[in-house]
Order: sequence, then structure tokens, then C-alpha cells
Amino acid sequence: MKYFRRILLLVVSFLAISLIFGHHQTAMAEFDCKTVTEIPLSECDALVTFYSSTSGESWANNDGWLISITPCGWHGVSCFGGHITRLQLWFNQLTGNIPAELGNLANLEYLILRGNELTGNIPAELGNLANLEYLYLGDNQLTGNIPAELGNLANLEYLYLGGNQLTGNIPAELGNLANLQSLELWNNQLTGSIPTELGNLVNLEYLYIGDNQLTGSIPAELGNLDNLEYLMLQENQLTGNIPAELGNLANLKNLEIYSNQLTGNIPAELGNLANLQFLDIGINRLTGGIPAELENLTNVRSLYLDSNCLIGEIPIELMNLENLGWMDICRNHLYTNDSELRDFLDEKAGDWEACQTHLCICDFDYDGDIDGSDLADYIIGSGTIDLEEFSENFGKTNCLCAEI
Repeated sequence: MKYFRRILLLVVSFLAISLIFGHHQTAMAEFDCKTVTEIPLSECDALVTFYSSTSGESWANNDGWLISITPCGWHGVSCFGGHITRLQLWFNQLTGNIPAELGNLANLEYLILRGNELTGNIPAELGNLANLEYLYLGDNQLTGNIPAELGNLANLEYLYLGGNQLTGNIPAELGNLANLQSLELWNNQLTGSIPTELGNLVNLEYLYIGDNQLTGSIPAELGNLDNLEYLMLQENQLTGNIPAELGNLANLKNLEIYSNQLTGNIPAELGNLANLQFLDIGINRLTGGIPAELENLTNVRSLYLDSNCLIGEIPIELMNLENLGWMDICRNHLYTNDSELRDFLDEKAGDWEACQTHLCICDFDYDGDIDGSDLADYIIGSGTIDLEEFSENFGKTNCLCAEI
């Protein structure tokens, strides 16, 4: 009898699931937007196409979709004034492509589809959504280029495309988004240079384009972003100097440009960033010494200068960093003869002296190349050249660093 009951329960469960699934399949085939009166026919058709394109029958929550004739009550849909204004279906197990028909939702203000398994390209038609304020398509599996048409979204405040597989360049047209407050393109496969036009985004507070394959230099124009609080360019292939203009970013709290191929000296102007709390410029090819002006970063809590080619005496002024919790200056060629500074560094930077393990070879003969003669000069001079004298020349030459 118990066995029979178990079999009966399984059969009933299977039939229930089949009925639900079949109901949604039938509903999708039979739903007629002509019966809907609370929104325009074109908007209803766009929702039906979206449901079909993203396997709506398999969503985690599809309450109301293609069942009731009141789309404004469907899960994730909001309306105002007889039009759809929000489509919010984050982390809802959506699969498939984003249909171009979403570009017909002319009054849409929020399009939030992050955290699903969407594939394919971002439709250029989304650039038609003139009232859009939030576009969140991050944490999916989207491919292809970022459409230049997104630069038409004059009211956009938040653009989140991070955590996909997007390729190609960052469109210069994104510099037209005058109301943008947050731009997140991190963790894609974007290439090319950072558009100088991003320096036009005067309302931007958050710029996160790290973890890509971007090349070229950091545009000095980013120093125009007076409201910027977070600048994250890490783990790319950026070259050239750190622009001194970044010292103009008076509201900046986080500056992360580690794991690139940046060269030249650390700009003294970074000491102007009075609100900075986190600075990471490690794992680059920076040369010269540590600017004493960094003492003005009185709010900084974490300071990473590691794995560069920095050389010379560590400025005693760093002891003025009263809020500093941790500093990493390993894998450079730095020293101090001051006992108080040594105690400070022992507390804030751990075993910093033992990890000064870089051999830095410079263009000592100023012929434009690092070659065998420079290596010979280093070997001959390393036992006799004073580090202070060496550091004065170090910042003026090309240098190559290697582990020893």
C-alpha cells in the first residue's frame, strides 16, 4: 500500500508540473495582446517577444506573464500613465537573447536584467529608449560590441555591463551621456584605448573599467571628472605615465590602476587627493622615488606601491599618514636610515626590507637602449654608487626590472 501511494504521488506531481509547463506553453501560443487595454499594443507585443526570446516558461518567477491581461501586474513589470516604465528581472534565470523589440518601450526608465544567463549581442535598438535612467545588463554571458547607439541615452544615470564577454572598443559616444553617474564595464574582453571623451562625463562618480585588455595611456581628460569618487582601471595593458591631472580629482576615494604596464614617476600631484582612502598603483613599471607629497593623503587607509622599480630613500613624511592601516612597498629598491621611520614601516608594511628584491638596470650610458654595457655599469657600480645618487639618475632613464 505504501509503495502504491508513493507511485501515485509521483504521478500526480508529474501531471501537475506538466500542466503548469503546458499551460505556459499554451498561453504563449494563445495570448493575444489585442485583449490588453492598459498599455499600447506595441508595448505588449514587445513583452511577449521578450518572454519567448528569454525562455520565460523556465524563469524562476514568471507570475502573471501571458496569463492575465494586465501586464502591469506581471512579475518585474511596472507601469505609469498607461506605459511600461520598469522591467526588472534580475537573478531570474533568464536565458537566450535580448530582443530588439525592447527598443519599442519608449517610456522605459529602468531595464534591469543583471545576474541571468543571457547570451548574444546587446541590441542597438536599446539606444532608442530616450527616457532610460538605469541600464543593468551585467553578470550575464553577452558577447559582441557595446553599441555606439547607447550614447543616445541622454537621461541615463547608471550603465552596468560588467561581468560579460563583450569585445571591441569602448565607444567614444558614451562620452555624450551627460547625466551618467556610474559606468561599469569591468571584467569583459574590451580592447583599444580609453576614449578621451569619457572626460566629458562631469557627473560621473564611479568609473570601473578594470579587468579588460585595454591598451594605450590613461587620458589626462579623466582629471576633469570633478565628481569622481572611484577610478578603477586595474588589470589591463595600459602604458605611459600616470597623468598628473588625476591629482585634480578632489572627491576621489579609490584609485586602483595596478597590474598594468605604467612607467615614469609617481606624480607628486597625487598628494592633492585629500579624500583618498585606497591607493593601489602596484605591479607596474614605475620608477623614481616615492614623492614626499603623499604625506598629504591623511585619509588613506591602504597604500600599495609594490612590484615596481621604485628606488631611493623612503620619505620620512609618510609617518604623517595617521589613518594608514597597511602599506605594501615590497619588490622595489627602497631603503631608510631613519630609525623612527623604520619602526613605522615595520608596523604598517610588515617585513618590507626583506622583500626589496628587484634588480633595476637603467640606460646608464643614455644611448636609448638597455644593453650589455648598462648591465656592466650596474655590476661595476653597484658596490660603489651611493643609492641617493643612483636614484637621482634612475628617474631620468629607461629602466628594466627583474627579480633576483
